Amino acid sequence: MSIKTLGKQSLIYGIGTILTRLVTFFLLPVYTNVFAPEQYGVIALAYAFTGFVIVFYRYGMDTALLKFYIDADKQSKAKYFTTIFSTQTITSLFLSGIIFMTARLLSPIFLGGDYEQLMQMVAIILFLDALRELPLLVLRANEKPRQFILLSLLNVILLMGLNIYFVVFLSWGIKGVLIGNIIASGGVLLSTVPIIIRNFKPQSINTVILRQVLKFGLPFLPAALFSMIMELADRYLLEWLADTAAVGLYSAGNNFGKFGLLIVMGFNMGWTPYFLKIGKESNAKIIFAQTTKYFSGVMGFFVVLISLWIDTIVRISVGGVSFFGADYWSSTQVVPVLLLGYYFFGLYVLQLPGVFLTERTKFVPLFRGVGAALLIILSIFLIPRLGIMGAAYAKTLGYLGMAGLIGINNLKHYKIPHSSRGILFPVLFMLICVAITPGLTNNLIISILYILLWYIFIADESDKVKLKKLTK
Repeated sequence: MSIKTLGKQSLIYGIGTILTRLVTFFLLPVYTNVFAPEQYGVIALAYAFTGFVIVFYRYGMDTALLKFYIDADKQSKAKYFTTIFSTQTITSLFLSGIIFMTARLLSPIFLGGDYEQLMQMVAIILFLDALRELPLLVLRANEKPRQFILLSLLNVILLMGLNIYFVVFLSWGIKGVLIGNIIASGGVLLSTVPIIIRNFKPQSINTVILRQVLKFGLPFLPAALFSMIMELADRYLLEWLADTAAVGLYSAGNNFGKFGLLIVMGFNMGWTPYFLKIGKESNAKIIFAQTTKYFSGVMGFFVVLISLWIDTIVRISVGGVSFFGADYWSSTQVVPVLLLGYYFFGLYVLQLPGVFLTERTKFVPLFRGVGAALLIILSIFLIPRLGIMGAAYAKTLGYLGMAGLIGINNLKHYKIPHSSRGILFPVLFMLICVAITPGLTNNLIISILYILLWYIFIADESDKVKLKKLTK
């Protein structure tokens, strides 16, 4: 399998996840023009809560289903799906029931106020999201990307349409956002009923399989939890160390910064099966090094472009309504820093072959745990001093810690001949974007220089030959 094929697979299997994640970005003009920062902060906290808690709803069963379903025969596929789906239904109902009944106690802690009804809606969303994930995984396992993307697109259309209708036209406020989410999640789950019926056989529930999938899946829980801490804990730390308005402001900027995360996630959807397949080939390490150089260069360019033009983009006005409401314009200060952090996360993902191929995956929770600990400790120190910028710096340094730690591990156990210039070149330009004053002239010069200097100093002769062929 070639690097070109890797790119195609990353695009196909990543697009569904990216579409879903882009909903919050597409809705930013609505949220930032309708809601005050404090109100948007409540929405951000609600979604942060779902991100944290969904890890406990799944407890590694999604990963177990994907692994065992792919290799099983037709009869065994039904056993794995039925056993996991039944177990997930029971545990998800139990967890959502607890959240629903204790919503009055939980909402001041996790939503920043007395929002009992909103917390109950979150409990319903969690139940629906936990169940709809399993039939979508079956589509991936059966290599049906078109159906996967169609269902993801359905989710996007429902979420966007219902949010606009409930928030803009009916003025239902925060409640409208969550009701729209409930209907969208329920609609996607209903659309997967044919997949569930084909794979669910009540007589196939198997306690031996249950023990097998629990043994495999539960160890993924700590790593998944640390991942959610890395991605979502900054909102709660801002709520506790600053206020809900700071959460809203930071979340608006973070949703733009998430373009970096989406690039990494889309790439990783194809990257993991790719490096597992070619890992035993004699030139595998050289291919991994080339992939790192190309990915770093491309992602670095997108990060630089977004960082340079973010202030211009959010002020674009159509009919007197800007992309970001004026109250949120200052949120763009966090975007270049967060994008740099997601670049470091990309470097972490690129180094995973060294852990998987040497069967040292038990250290993955350690790497992610160190990143999470750095984020929390640095946030406690930086947020009271720097506000939302403190949260951005803490997250970026947390991802840097993860990338650095796995890099040290690989130097000892699986050294890949990476191009240090190829990795550091984008970082240099990203730091320039953080430091300079944006302006049309500066933006154009830096954008052009990035491409020109990468071609001169980073690309080797074979790269230049390939680029010349592409431009013909």
